[in-house]
Amino acid sequence: MRFLRRYVPREPQIRTLAIAALVDSIGSGLFLALLPVFVVTELHVPAVQVGLVVGAASVFGLVSPFPAGHLADRFGAAPVWSGLLVTRAACYTGFLFVDSLVQYAVIACLCTMLDRASGTVQQTYVVCLAAGSNRSESMAALRTVKNIGLSVGLVGAGGLIAIGGRGAFLAGFAVNAASYLVLLTTVRTIERRRRAGMATAAPAPVQQAVPDLTASPSAAHGAGPPPVLGGPASPLRNRAYVLLTAGNAILLLHDSVLFTLLPLWVITRTSLPHGLVGPLLALNTVLTVAVQVPLTRWSDGVTAARRMLLLATVPLLGACALFAASEPAPQLVAILLVAAAVVLLTAGENLHTVGAFELAHQLAPDRFAGRYLGLFNVGVSAQMVFGPPVMTGLVLRGPLGWLGLAAAFAAGAGALLAGARDPDKNQTRLARRSDTPRRFRSRPPSIPVPAPTPVAGASAPTVGSTSEQT
Repeated sequence: MRFLRRYVPREPQIRTLAIAALVDSIGSGLFLALLPVFVVTELHVPAVQVGLVVGAASVFGLVSPFPAGHLADRFGAAPVWSGLLVTRAACYTGFLFVDSLVQYAVIACLCTMLDRASGTVQQTYVVCLAAGSNRSESMAALRTVKNIGLSVGLVGAGGLIAIGGRGAFLAGFAVNAASYLVLLTTVRTIERRRRAGMATAAPAPVQQAVPDLTASPSAAHGAGPPPVLGGPASPLRNRAYVLLTAGNAILLLHDSVLFTLLPLWVITRTSLPHGLVGPLLALNTVLTVAVQVPLTRWSDGVTAARRMLLLATVPLLGACALFAASEPAPQLVAILLVAAAVVLLTAGENLHTVGAFELAHQLAPDRFAGRYLGLFNVGVSAQMVFGPPVMTGLVLRGPLGWLGLAAAFAAGAGALLAGARDPDKNQTRLARRSDTPRRFRSRPPSIPVPAPTPVAGASAPTVGSTSEQT
């Protein structure tokens, strides 16, 4: 029992949110498995056109995370997320009435944009809701719950597909749309309890006793490593954070390895049984559920997160080597090598996921957390666009493809770590250059003051130039 407690979020509000997220992810699992089959069998859309729609929807998903984060900073994460959940419920309800390729394409693109925006605002909401040292643990718990729910939904979708008929598909779509309303109700309940706590709490002399989640994330500070307090309002002006985002997008190629490359590679490049794909993906899911939350204990703070990302590179490179070695191997040896490669890939995936989110929120100025996390999630969405073509166009060509993928992992890790290097120095530099208009950042007039008594070993203080670039 003591072992299981570490999987339960410490924040009561996060525990409540996790229960609703479980329901939401069950609906998502149903939808993800049912939609392709429905479009091909009921709407009679060719599989090639389905792929084109999915690709177009992924491109549309690039445009929404950043403005969604900006809205969360401006109006508060809770109301923006609530609005997105209502809109997603309405949009996914539209699949109940789809009867043509054009309708499917339009609704799919809209839903993908809303999904990417919602992911950014959810992260911002957790940053607001959880204490500083609990943020990565809270997000890991929510990701774990999501994996469990998706697995349940995928199994349930198999039953609905076996039943067959348009009604079975529509029932699954309806459950998915309703799941967003369950999550919406939970968010509103958390907000009502929070406001009730603010009303009954004794007034504090300096600051609120309960964080205001309808304001920007800077209103909710917790224990743990201090976040970056200064920095430009636009993350695009923070070159280190842009580099962090780009490196993360490249390292996220492990996601496309699992869900795009692995099934195609097993079928086209190896003599492995085709039925092995399912157990390999299940192995990844089970290991992810088991290890992601415990890993957060070693990622607290920028230095620990950088160390975790450095460690993540080792199993990712090892997985590439084992995949390449398994291609010419006898079948039994190949099965063992591929299973070991999936274990290493899963280890690298989880080390990267936990460490990257820790850096993403620790290196973002608190009052601009939404837009910084929005940019970070643009990188996540970008990988969903360029990842699958890279897998099919490069890695499927043979062992040299695995070598190229290993080089990409190394380059991504290097860029990510470079974006997070010297965090203390970077924090000081960002704090010196604020988003205050330049006319208010002029050097103050000199006022004669008595010279201080010299102290042995002390050096004169220096003032950073206001033209210093971030």
